[in-house]
Amino acid sequence: MILYFLILFYWLLLFTFSKKEITETWLFLAILPLFLIMALKSVSVGSDTISYYARYIGAEYMLTAENTISEPGYNMLSYFFHDILDVPFWVYNATVSAFICFVLACFLLLFSSNTYLSLFFYMTIGLFTMSMSGLRQTIAISLCTIPIILNKAYEDTLVRSIRKRFFFMIMSIVVVAVAYTFHNSAVVFIPFLFMFNVRISKAGTCTLIILSILTLFFRDVLADLLGALVLEKYEKYDIHEGYSMNHLFLMVPIAIGLFCVLVSRPEDNNQKYSRSHSIMFIFLASQIMFNNLALNHNQIARLGYYFMSSYIILIPYALKCMRTKNRHFSSLVIVCLCLLYFYLGTKGGTLRIDNYLFFWQEPIYLEN
Repeated sequence: MILYFLILFYWLLLFTFSKKEITETWLFLAILPLFLIMALKSVSVGSDTISYYARYIGAEYMLTAENTISEPGYNMLSYFFHDILDVPFWVYNATVSAFICFVLACFLLLFSSNTYLSLFFYMTIGLFTMSMSGLRQTIAISLCTIPIILNKAYEDTLVRSIRKRFFFMIMSIVVVAVAYTFHNSAVVFIPFLFMFNVRISKAGTCTLIILSILTLFFRDVLADLLGALVLEKYEKYDIHEGYSMNHLFLMVPIAIGLFCVLVSRPEDNNQKYSRSHSIMFIFLASQIMFNNLALNHNQIARLGYYFMSSYIILIPYALKCMRTKNRHFSSLVIVCLCLLYFYLGTKGGTLRIDNYLFFWQEPIYLEN
């Protein structure tokens, strides 16, 4: 745990003393520690890492195995590294980690109003803990993030040209289809591809967040409908077998949603949020809904991971909208709460990332 907190305080120092807009060089220096702890971890870090190691060793068999054949993208990637390139698992994991961090860096560079804070939130309340264990789904989430990045990068062109927008949509669907071959839950992302250019007003975001919170009271019906998106092979992870939904985890997106919608304000005179922030509010509402439904079927929480990027964008943006005096106090409170949440959720947690070891500290990791 000490290593994680050193990185967190490193980002806080950068946040505190950096006065200029972030450059590509500083972004690289900021995200490098994240890449290193993801790339150099041992198989004992993350509850599912050892199973991915076993799948890597048996990559050729996994191409046709009944329980993995539905996600051929990951199987073929493992086969390519293990049987064709013939490299050890740590090299494979480092390569995948580099891809994940590269996508994250591009995303932050285009969307975040404070990259250092966004990285801090990524580790404490974002996807970090899951990414240290759930390799396949993290790859799928990164792939689904690519259309968001490209839409932002070429936003003006896509808005003006119907033909280019149509081509972009086809390409985005193809990218999500590739993500589906890594983790079938990626199918949930397809409807959101049609929402990238939506702009929502302040009243609209309030309504959206409130409706998402109200799904808590209608979760019986909605959970049955969304349960179809959860793979049959995950049905064995029943709520009664130690995988129950953490109620603290349930409250986090609700608290974030209420804070961001109350504090933030639209950028222009039309009283509508930008396309970037509008889609993030849609993501946040979706995350709240999926967390609520996970009380009935805890594996639905997997679907919410695709939308946790909203945390790391909307919180810094909401803080930026506050007056300087209030911003400093609020930032301090939020940082302390996030550190506490990260400690409580990680120490002895089911994802088992608290006892960090480097790959060379366990000889099994050096084998193919």
